[in-house]
Amino acid sequence: MKKLAKMMAVAIASVVLSTGSLSAVEIKKIHFLIPGGAGGGWDGTARGTGEALTKAGLIDSATFENMSGGGGGKAIGYLIENSKSNHGTLMVNSTPIV
Repeated sequence: MKKLAKMMAVAIASVVLSTGSLSAVEIKKIHFLIPGGAGGGWDGTARGTGEALTKAGLIDSATFENMSGGGGGKAIGYLIENSKSNHGTLMVNSTPIV
């Protein structure tokens, strides 16, 4: 699980760094919306990624919110309905959710 989290952090960092010159907004904090309960796979992935990004100095802080229900549907619905106010929010998901 830690290896997966590190790989996710590298993937996110590469996207952030490769598009940094195109972006005028510097990302200081990320809020992870986790479509599952505490201690599950998505929870571990989000927390590991947040920890890796913070330790690498790519962001100042990471916060986490677990929202289980509907196999991830509750969380993605929430994210879509509140998209205008959820700047800096990432949802951890997998292919069945997408």
